[in-house]
Amino acid sequence: MPRTTMSGWASVATAPRDGTPVILWMIADELPPEIPLTVGFWTLHPKAGIGYWRLFGDPPRFCSDRQIQGWKPLLTG
Repeated sequence: MPRTTMSGWASVATAPRDGTPVILWMIADELPPEIPLTVGFWTLHPKAGIGYWRLFGDPPRFCSDRQIQGWKPLLTG
């Protein structure tokens, strides 16, 4: 289980890198979101072998760990 902050957000360094969708707290947001605004998953570029976050949306966006403050599981029980 990843180490979490008081508000339940874990460091992006502990985020799953297996394609599991998670809620992301973007660096541009000073405070963590009250509701899940940004959801994405880690993926690898097949030819370059470089990993990045693919964010759900229309159009889809991409970002690196440097643009994310923390993460939470998408579903909690």
